[in-house]
Amino acid sequence: MRNGNWKVRFALYTVLFLCIAWGTLVGYSRFVIQDARNPNRVSWVPKAQVLQLMEYHGTDVLKITQDEVYIFRGSKWIPVFKRAQG
Repeated sequence: MRNGNWKVRFALYTVLFLCIAWGTLVGYSRFVIQDARNPNRVSWVPKAQVLQLMEYHGTDVLKITQDEVYIFRGSKWIPVFKRAQG
């Protein structure tokens, strides 16, 4: 009886872990990752430039403000592109 009990517990813990991991990833992708192909965005950075910056820096998240573009590295936002004056 005991030998079969640990198999059931292992299976339940594995399913629980996978459900939590799936929920975390779905929440992260839904609320944190910004899709650069969103047609509703209004930005001073051209779409091709955004895709190039994302590919070059290997990231899915860009923070675009009025004057700068940032990437997220090591819990900090690092500026990677500045708007030209004028």
